Amino acid sequence: MTSERITVAAVDDYSVDGTDVTLDCATDAPETATARTLPVTLEFYDPRTFRFALRANPEVSANRQYPEFDEDAVAEDFALDATETNGDLVLDTGELQVVVGLDEWSFRVEDDGESILREQRRDLDVFARSRVEPLGVTQEEINHNPRRVAETGTAFGLDPDEKLYGAGEQFVEFDRRGREIDLWHEEPLGTETPRAYKNVPFHLSTKGYGMLVDTTARVHYDFGKTSTASASVSVADDAFAFVFFYGPEFDDVLRRYTALTGRPNRPPKWSFGTWMSRLGYESRDQLEAIADRLREERIPSDVLHLDPFWMRDRSSTDLEWDTEQFPDPEGMIEGLNEDGFHLSLWEHPHIPVGTDAFDEAAREGYFVTDGTGKPYVMDNTCQGDYRGALVDFTDPDAVEWWKDKHRSLLEMGVDVFKTDYGEYVPEDAVFANGKNGQSMHNLYPYLYNEAVYEVVGEVNGEDEGIVWGRSAWTGSQRFPMHWGGDPQTTWNGMSAALRGGLSASLSGIAYWSHDIGGFRGTPTDALYARWSQFGLLSSNARCHGTTPREPWEFGEDALDVFREYSRVRYSLLPYIYTYAEIATRTGLPVIRPLVLEYQDDPNTHRLDTQYLVGTDLLVAPVFKESGTRDVYLPEGEWVDFWTDERYEGERTVGVDAPLEIMPMFVRAGSVVPRREPTETVRAGTPESLTLDATLDAEGAASGRFYDVDGDELVDVAVATEDGTLSVSLGELTADAVTVEADGATPDAVAVDGATFERVDGTPTSGEWTVDDGSVIVVA
Repeated sequence: MTSERITVAAVDDYSVDGTDVTLDCATDAPETATARTLPVTLEFYDPRTFRFALRANPEVSANRQYPEFDEDAVAEDFALDATETNGDLVLDTGELQVVVGLDEWSFRVEDDGESILREQRRDLDVFARSRVEPLGVTQEEINHNPRRVAETGTAFGLDPDEKLYGAGEQFVEFDRRGREIDLWHEEPLGTETPRAYKNVPFHLSTKGYGMLVDTTARVHYDFGKTSTASASVSVADDAFAFVFFYGPEFDDVLRRYTALTGRPNRPPKWSFGTWMSRLGYESRDQLEAIADRLREERIPSDVLHLDPFWMRDRSSTDLEWDTEQFPDPEGMIEGLNEDGFHLSLWEHPHIPVGTDAFDEAAREGYFVTDGTGKPYVMDNTCQGDYRGALVDFTDPDAVEWWKDKHRSLLEMGVDVFKTDYGEYVPEDAVFANGKNGQSMHNLYPYLYNEAVYEVVGEVNGEDEGIVWGRSAWTGSQRFPMHWGGDPQTTWNGMSAALRGGLSASLSGIAYWSHDIGGFRGTPTDALYARWSQFGLLSSNARCHGTTPREPWEFGEDALDVFREYSRVRYSLLPYIYTYAEIATRTGLPVIRPLVLEYQDDPNTHRLDTQYLVGTDLLVAPVFKESGTRDVYLPEGEWVDFWTDERYEGERTVGVDAPLEIMPMFVRAGSVVPRREPTETVRAGTPESLTLDATLDAEGAASGRFYDVDGDELVDVAVATEDGTLSVSLGELTADAVTVEADGATPDAVAVDGATFERVDGTPTSGEWTVDDGSVIVVA
């Protein structure tokens, strides 16, 4: 098929209307192309955020429908100053300068004269041939004469030391530099390839900016693979648009990116407990036996999950119980609830032929069609040889039908659904909104998860809205939570799960998990134990796989490890839940790569084998049975979670890591809230709260705690001065608060200005003591 490139060459005319700029651009094009100008628009939301758009077919409507943007959330009043200087149009926001070449097209973004982003138009090989395509349009010949727009895009220059992150949950190298990536949802069949479930067209650069490609079509990135001097991005559509966010701090970029594309509600507190699952529990008796064993083994757990076998054979997903295998499901759920368990059910969006649900949906027109008006029936859609069709979530009636099928399950006590799959939309499918599979393939998981998330909130209450989703696109972070699909039961599978999660964290996804132990096959005892440590210190924790994943299946050592780290997780729930609340307010993830907090430290730029929980807890998973684990500690002072040994930062330390130890460090100067671990998550603020104050060299520590009862983030602080340890607790509503502070024994202790009494034994309210080198204060 013959193709031709039309390149933006110059600006014939422009207009500035407030903070909106329209450029009418001349083009360089072959003689076979119709001579025309192309419009480029710039819409500034605030002084550091703007939307750039090139339209190859400006004659047709370009109204965007999905995903939703909240421009008001980032909008800011400011004056845009537009001047012409030496053939350039300079658009000055007061914080950024966007410079457009008029006589010869060029485009760059500057901060006080320093180039942040520049279009690449001169990347030539030794024969003066361009390695990349600058801003423009590629057209393809149809039937020997007419031309259609096949793609639009541009190229940007790369600095020698520039690093790139994001693009969704990618399992390949954390730094995308040197990679070529297609954003097109695929079933990865493991986590060792460039294929991905969660493709999000947003990336971050160490130059201090983020870029969101505004499309639902296929996106192709070349992040310096063809040429190390250039990155290119193209979209299989007749419009090329992106939103540019300048920080330069990553956390500020993520705040504005998620403000525009949506932030999640905080998932219910119970969902941060441990989930137990496998593929799958096949009967009520088996499920209840697992529940009983978890309590007998004193394994903290809050959620039990049923994969396909809760439905009848060859009937997934008609969302109807198999009452032979699971008799009296309402009674079963009631019993599980009484024992402290919530129930999760598996589903996917393909309705099997031969079911009443298929017949009804086909009759009412609720399916994606094949272009002839008939349901698009596919073989092998899920679970072996099933044939089925996809629910059309652009049809409001189909959405309500799907929600109604969930309502009856929710009303009998189901709490959450695992929204599996969503990656299988064919390119030639046709949707009720008139769009085809090429434009809907990537968006489909967003609409699928939205429908299920909404109905859970409608029935169980807005604060209980939750899904356990696999696939995602721009804005999917609105519908928590997400897990990393089907990793292999290998050390590589475990490390890839971490890389994918860290990548997702820099793409707007605040809460993520993975299959503890891996998915396909049976992990070794050591791999299961190590994966448990990592999984239980993720934002959310679930065991799952094709074979049993309960900890007693892997020997006494693994059982002890799982029990211990479950208790650590449950003790840290006040801390984890605090960052879950922060995520709802800021869009910042619970689990963070070190580069997010230490962006100016080059040692963190490619570090993808350790991570931060929040800002104060550093975790270094171990990818072998035992030995020594090298851990990089960033600036400041860090304290070993297990031994209390102190380390100066900005260096790598070797830590002994026998099977029972995963290295963890607490940032000096922090206050970490914790509670006594229990077998289930209790609603509200725990009756007794402990604040672990790890004092820095100046004898101070501070932190935040989300007070559920007060619905507030409360600042707490501990400081020593002139022999007095002063504690500020703010408005915490817990019945009892204990502060444990390391460091020298003070002469006096004061809490919110009130002097406490020192005692030799166990302190009670209003007293303090010293125990094993720590100051214990009971408020």
